Parts: sequence; C-alpha cells; structure tokens
Amino acid sequence: MKCYPLSKSKKNMKKIKISFPIFALSLLVSSCGNWNIKTGSTGFESSDGNYFDNQSRDIISQEYNEYNVLQDCTIGKSSIQRKLPSCNDIRNKKNSFLLNQEQKQKILLKEDQIEKKKEAKSKKKKISKILDNQISGKNFLKFKDGSGIFVKSTIKYNASSSNLIINAQVERDKNTSLDSFKQLFTGDGRYIQISFLDTDGFELLEPMNFPLNIVEGQNQNIIYRKKSGNTAENVIAIRMLARRPLTNILEYSKVKKLQISLGKS
Repeated sequence: MKCYPLSKSKKNMKKIKISFPIFALSLLVSSCGNWNIKTGSTGFESSDGNYFDNQSRDIISQEYNEYNVLQDCTIGKSSIQRKLPSCNDIRNKKNSFLLNQEQKQKILLKEDQIEKKKEAKSKKKKISKILDNQISGKNFLKFKDGSGIFVKSTIKYNASSSNLIINAQVERDKNTSLDSFKQLFTGDGRYIQISFLDTDGFELLEPMNFPLNIVEGQNQNIIYRKKSGNTAENVIAIRMLARRPLTNILEYSKVKKLQISLGKS
C-alpha cells in the first residue's frame, strides 16, 4: 500500500471533521505513519496501547465507563476538538455511578433489615400473646369396675424460664372408693398422658407423661398435694404441679387444646 503525505490534501480535509477510534488510528499509524487527528499532521507515537500526540502532548487512551463498556478518551485538552470524552471524566462518572449504586444498595439493605426487624417483632408479639394464654383440657377416665376419675389439666408457658407449667387435678368419682383412689397413687405403672392438639385435632409436640405414683413422680420433681373434703382423711382429689422445658415455641403456639388419657406401663 502506497502512502502519501496527508499535508498535500490538507485543503480538502478542512471541511471534514474526523474522529477515529483507537483501532482505526492504529491502522493509520501502522500503514501511513502517525496522523494527528487534531491538526491533520504527523506526530503520533504508540506505546502500551496508548497514542501520544507529540504536538499537543495529549494521550489518546481507553477507559471502561459506568456500564463496563470500553470507550475511547483523551488525556489532555483536546477532548472537544477530537470529539472524545476526557478519560478523567469517564473515570469520575464511573466512580460517581458506582458510589451512587453502593449507597442505593446500602439504603435498600437497611430498609430490608428494618422491615425484617418489624416482622420479627410483630411475630414475637403475636406468639407472646398466644403463649400468655392458658391451654386446658379435661376428661373422665373410667375403669373396668365402673369406678373412675376426673382429670383436669391446665398448661401455661413461662417465658423467663422457657418452661411449661403444668397443673393437673385428679378427682375421685363418687363411685370410686377411697381405697381404690389411694391405690392409684401408691401402685406402679399408671400415668396421666397429656397430648397437644391444634384446632383440627392434629397432634403437635411430644405427649407428656406424669406418673400417678407419688414416689415415682417426686423423683421427676413433680409436686403432689391432696385436696380433702369434710375430714383430712376424706381425700377427694390430688393436685399435681410440674415444670417441663419447651423446645419448640412456634409449634406450641399453634396448640389450642389438651387431650388427657390414662396409660399403664
């Protein structure tokens, strides 16, 4: 390819405004010598992918803009004449954009954290209100000989200790003799089982067993108190008090009623 000095056609180039990207400029440098976009004269030097204008001492380079697109730019005072942005302007605009994006991200993150805290607080308040309620249940348990007992139980959650406080009362039926009733609390194997049900009767948590045998129950830290009638010997009921740890508060918050049954090991 034969190259002619661009100065010969300088008059014809005056009316034409030319702005070459770097890849086009590199073709001119390699094929026809260094051509100056600003003056139309020779005087470019290439180094490390940048082009240096020997006359104006400007540098034509490239920078990634805020959209991560590689863009031609100048370092110097000839940006307007070359119709190229300043490399500093691209960097500043990119940094400003990234800073703005970072600030927006921080604001969104903060708003998300505030919303999560509100939701957690609201959920905790609802659960706390549910846990403050007492859950109760009762049942009449009949034996083969026709005698029986009434069992009433109430459970409440203690937030300070994360324990369930269980109150149960076993009442003697009129058809149950005093000796038979006492035998329940001195014999072995009988226990009261309390199950936890939701509104649909679906069982939640693990059932809790409370031995009727006083010695066995005391070994499990269960407190027994008798309720007498007109005389101390006339025992009409035994009250039981126990505390058990609660491991699943969320599941317990769905419990609506208790189911009481009598078991034997």
